[in-house]
Amino acid sequence: MVLPVFILFALFSILFLVDKREQRVKSILAFLLFVWLALAFIAAFRPNEMADRENYLLFWNELGEERFEIGFTLLTELIRCLNNDFYFYFFCCAALSIALKITAICRMTSLIWGALLIYVAYIFVLHDMIQMRCAIASGLLLHAVYYIVRRNFKKFFLIGCIAFLFHYSAILVFPLWFLNTTRPQKKIYITLILVAYVFSISGVYLTNLLQYIPIEGLLNIFLRSQGTIGDNADIFNAVQLCRLVICFFLFFRAEKIYARNKFSIVLMKIYAISLAVLPLFADLQIVAYRVSQLYQVVEIVLIPMLLYSFRGMELIKRFCVIVIGLSFLLMTVFVFEHLK
Repeated sequence: MVLPVFILFALFSILFLVDKREQRVKSILAFLLFVWLALAFIAAFRPNEMADRENYLLFWNELGEERFEIGFTLLTELIRCLNNDFYFYFFCCAALSIALKITAICRMTSLIWGALLIYVAYIFVLHDMIQMRCAIASGLLLHAVYYIVRRNFKKFFLIGCIAFLFHYSAILVFPLWFLNTTRPQKKIYITLILVAYVFSISGVYLTNLLQYIPIEGLLNIFLRSQGTIGDNADIFNAVQLCRLVICFFLFFRAEKIYARNKFSIVLMKIYAISLAVLPLFADLQIVAYRVSQLYQVVEIVLIPMLLYSFRGMELIKRFCVIVIGLSFLLMTVFVFEHLK
C-alpha cells in the first residue's frame, strides 16, 4: 500500500505546484469524487498486518472482547444489514471518514491540492487506515471548527455529540467553542507550549487528572495504560519539532494569514494545543499521542496556509509545503512504520 499513497501524494504535489489558482469545488468535483473513492479503496484493502485491523476484524465477527462506542456499533450493524463482507465494512467506514475530511477541506480552504497532499502524507494513514473510529471523530472535529467560526452553537454541539458517539476522546471538541476566533493571542499559546515543555522536562504531568473524568471509556484507557507510565512519549521527535517550528511561524504571521482565511486563527490555536498536549501527558503515551493526534487533524487545512504568510516567492512557498508533507510521509512509512 506504500506505492498508491506515494502516487497520490506525488499527484497532489504536482497539482499544487502547477495549478496556482485557488481551487473552486465545482470545477474539480469529478476529480474529488475519484480521489474519495481511490482513498476509500486503499483504506479498505490495507495490509493484513497493519495495526488495529485484527481488532476490527474480531469486532465485525463478534469474536473479540472489545466493545466500541455506541455510534460506531450502530454504524457497524447498519453496514452488516447491507452486506456481510468484511472489506465492504472497511470500505464504508473509510468512505465516511474520508468524505468528512474532504468536504471539510472544501468548506474551509481554497488551497485544496495543498490540503490533500498534507492529508495523504500522515492523517489519512494514521486515522483512516488504522484508527477508524478516531478517523470519523476527527473528520467531524473539522466540521465543528467550521461552526465555531460561524458561531452556530446548535450545529457545533450536534456535531460534537455525534463525534463523541464514535470516539470518547471527541469530548475534547466541546471546549474548543470558547476559543477566540479573531485575535491570535500569540503570547498565550506560545507560552502554553513552552510551559508544557518546562513541566515535562521537570517531570510534572497532568496524567493523574484523567482519573477524575466521569466517562467509563476514558477511565478504562487510563487504567489499562497504567503500566506504560514511565515509558514516556518522545516529545523531541523530529516530526514534533517540525510542527513546533511551523506553529510558531504561523502565529508570527497570523494577521497576514487571517486576512486571507477566517478559519486560520482558531486552527492555529487548536494546533498549538495539540503540541502542548504531548509533553503535558508524556508519561502516558496512549493518551498523549491520541489526544494530540485528534487535534492535529487541523494541520491538513492549516499548513498550506503558509502560502498566505508573506507576498512573493510563490514557487518556494509551495515547494516548502510539499517538503513538509514529504517529511511527514517519510516518517509515517520509515520511522513510525504505520504503512506496511
